[in-house]
Amino acid sequence: MTTKLAETQLPLHYPFLPGPLGTPPPVLEWARKNHPVCPVLLPSGDQVWMITRKNDITQVLTDPRFSRDLVYEGAPRFVGDDFSSMPGGIFNLDPPDHTRVRQVISRFYTRTGVERYRPFIQRHAAQLLDVITAGPNPADLVPAYTAPLPLQVSCDILQVPVEHRSMFHSFFRAQTNLTITAEEVATATRAISQFTAEVIDSKRRAGGDDGPIGALIQARADGDISEDELQGTVSYLFVTGSDPLVSPLGAGVITLLVHRNQLAEVMANEELWPKTVEEILRYHHNGVLGVPRVALEDVTIHDVTIRKGEGVSTPMLGATWDPAHYPNPSKFNIHRRTDGTATFGGGPHFCLGASLTRMFLRVAYQALFDRFPSLILGMNEHDIPWEYDVAFIRPASLPVAWDDKPSTTAG
Repeated sequence: MTTKLAETQLPLHYPFLPGPLGTPPPVLEWARKNHPVCPVLLPSGDQVWMITRKNDITQVLTDPRFSRDLVYEGAPRFVGDDFSSMPGGIFNLDPPDHTRVRQVISRFYTRTGVERYRPFIQRHAAQLLDVITAGPNPADLVPAYTAPLPLQVSCDILQVPVEHRSMFHSFFRAQTNLTITAEEVATATRAISQFTAEVIDSKRRAGGDDGPIGALIQARADGDISEDELQGTVSYLFVTGSDPLVSPLGAGVITLLVHRNQLAEVMANEELWPKTVEEILRYHHNGVLGVPRVALEDVTIHDVTIRKGEGVSTPMLGATWDPAHYPNPSKFNIHRRTDGTATFGGGPHFCLGASLTRMFLRVAYQALFDRFPSLILGMNEHDIPWEYDVAFIRPASLPVAWDDKPSTTAG
């Protein structure tokens, strides 16, 4: 997009076309240079201000004048009343309520706490890779690995049968779909609320759950959180627990296969996997705009006054591709001194699942490449189709091939 063209088309219209191989939409770089506070029109017709420089993004994420409470009529939405409209969820709470509710489940998502989930990831990865090994070669990794693995692991973490959750899978996907109608989004949100209520009722009757949902149910029984906070936060765990991991898992595999020299390095030295995951997270944040915030008062950034009640979007790809902080950001480099922390946001809403995401991706990548060290793309990388009309840009399919004698271990 040229500067002249973009100037005549402000506000920009979301969703944006991604860059090559699922890299950030080029319009983010244009906005960073020309309109660091840029008007963007969402599919709903709502307009928000898009912030694209890392320092400004950090300011918005940490400034209490910007609220994540979108549970009111007329709040900015991508399409319609999605999960950001659910009352009580930690996604939609500001401190001190956000702090109070988050602390109920934070221990399950610390660096130490997520280690209890490593066996889940290893087991499900091995089982899926067994099926791939016994199946056709080439294969499509999206339905065979990158989509089912996050779902199966999330179901184990939340102690919900995958068969039950799968019945509602289309409704969870609808929460991030930018091409459906507002009515379809609202229907999906109601279905997710129903599913959440069923899960909570079932666990209450069973009387035993030592996971995050059980902790929330106990906190409700103790009077520490409200019923809305229980229902809303459990819904949040379902909505964010699996789908956001599909994107970096698939995109990361493609990126590693395209950068074979770096892949060879990490396969020869597994101690490089943490840095590799950090660079993938920097390079491929899984959401473009991020959930909007709303200004609680007039705030001026770069001579643009964001009025009270207006929405503000902080794309973390704007932060992690800001050349002022990440030299030559378009270069994939597992030896960077910087890490991927900025991809998880900042301030009170720093991503609860940051440690889990890092551990999940390391185990999933290592299992895949240990099992198939000769893995190659089954088509030219530039012909791989991408989904960009969803909140999380990801490959629509990922054809791969390998030698007929893969390793018998899965990491």
